[in-house]
Amino acid sequence: MSKVNDIKKMKRQQKIITPTQALAEIVGEEDTNVYSNKEINETRKEEVKVERKRVSFDLRTDLHKELKMQALVHEKNIYILIEEALERYLKENK
Repeated sequence: MSKVNDIKKMKRQQKIITPTQALAEIVGEEDTNVYSNKEINETRKEEVKVERKRVSFDLRTDLHKELKMQALVHEKNIYILIEEALERYLKENK
């Protein structure tokens, strides 16, 4: 029974890291920029609610793959990257 409790205790002490942090972590060094679930949830709550419209369109597979990689690197959702790019494009072409 104590082994089960030990495992539960270890699980509770585990911290969540983002994929970018995992990729950037240097082997052999402890990462001090680990975020807890509470910190992540607080950040999400602070984001402003924006009305959105669901759209569907086709992208070249190479563009989609690069978009996914950039979203991972910048720790943003793909739709946010697309919105930012469209905003820049529309401002330039007014």
